[in-house]
Amino acid sequence: MSKLDLTSDPISEQAAYWFALLLEGNESAEDRKEFARWIDQDPRHKDAFSQIDRLWSGSSSLDFSPANPIGRRAVLGGSLAAILLAAGWGTMRYRPFADMTTDTGQRREVTLPGNNGRSILASNTAISFVSDRGVPGVEIHSGEAWFEHNADRGDFFVVAKGGKSWSAGGRFDVAAYNNDVTVIAQTNSLQLELSGAGYSVPQGNALSYRGAEVVKPSYRIDVASALAWREGQLIFMGEPLENVVAILERWQQGKIMVLGDHLKQRPVTLVVDLGRLHTVLPVLAKVLQVDVSQFTEYLTVIRDV
Repeated sequence: MSKLDLTSDPISEQAAYWFALLLEGNESAEDRKEFARWIDQDPRHKDAFSQIDRLWSGSSSLDFSPANPIGRRAVLGGSLAAILLAAGWGTMRYRPFADMTTDTGQRREVTLPGNNGRSILASNTAISFVSDRGVPGVEIHSGEAWFEHNADRGDFFVVAKGGKSWSAGGRFDVAAYNNDVTVIAQTNSLQLELSGAGYSVPQGNALSYRGAEVVKPSYRIDVASALAWREGQLIFMGEPLENVVAILERWQQGKIMVLGDHLKQRPVTLVVDLGRLHTVLPVLAKVLQVDVSQFTEYLTVIRDV
């Protein structure tokens, strides 16, 4: 059986939800019946849940009948963190070819090659220094980096997931998470090369692409809010909760699960101090009037009350 991957597999994410609910021990009789129905829907459901249970308790046997109130696991001396660490949460991914990296929650300033300026790396970021026909550049393997490029040093470029952003001088930002990339032109215009085509990103605009396709052509953006992480803040103005959670996960250990499509789309206006991330979820619970259940430092579930 393949390695458990809760970060990208919706079945494993559902299994994590059910395990967390049953671990808490407050499930209702209807919850147990719904859980049994979910298990019976697909053999992969049982396999995913069994993987989590084995990692937690070392047991490979479990009664999935609706009459069995599973309740709280008897082996609380174990740690759900083992499950989540095995899935890659809370750990910096191994990047043997990266020249510069940051850990979870860390920001790091670096000098660009050839005295071309400087860069600030966001949390969980990995970059390498590269060149193209003698022109210096940076490749972002994953994460986000802000650049201040000295115009008098010539052209400079940043590669991310198959796209190449060219700068003639100024400040800009490139964020690459999974297969999605967003380029922000702060004080200059940028030229993006993607799959043989060229795209212009004017000052104060952003552009997003996925793979070989532009998914959101050049659009105006609140640059100060988008880049506030450089100053130790995250600013959300009417942002869907699902997006807020995805950004929070980049800066702290663990997985935050939001249950329900309606809740995922609930707008959030919030200013977050990166030095006080531990206060964010309690604030969200109060402001949005939702239930925030933290099962360990590695797993939090947000659901409607």
